[in-house]
Amino acid sequence: MNIVDVDARAFVRFLPGDLLAVFALVLVGTMQHGSLTAERYAGVLVPFLVGWLVVAPLVGAYASEVLESTRSALVLGVASWLGTDFVGQVLRGTDYFPGEADPVFFLVALLFGGLFVAVTRFATLVVVDLTGN
Repeated sequence: MNIVDVDARAFVRFLPGDLLAVFALVLVGTMQHGSLTAERYAGVLVPFLVGWLVVAPLVGAYASEVLESTRSALVLGVASWLGTDFVGQVLRGTDYFPGEADPVFFLVALLFGGLFVAVTRFATLVVVDLTGN
């Protein structure tokens, strides 16, 4: 049994939207706090990108089952965000990245990040249905 089940078709289909969700969440959050500079944005973005790229394949966000079930695609995407948020917050709690592991930020990021991932995954599924790809 593999610890990571990644179907290349699922990876290609969902990764762009998933990354868009992470980039957008960090952009909106950074703008909301009035601290948008390229350096600050990158410093906040990197922990969450690392989190996503580590957690999502382990949770199954790119497993073959996400191609077969809308529910699986959405649930596994949002579940991946939960782990991503945790990893991102832990990394932000170090001296290497700006910010800290604030419990309130964890909850806000969890809610909005999960929403962003669900929206981009749903949009991907709609586009696939419309185009037949």
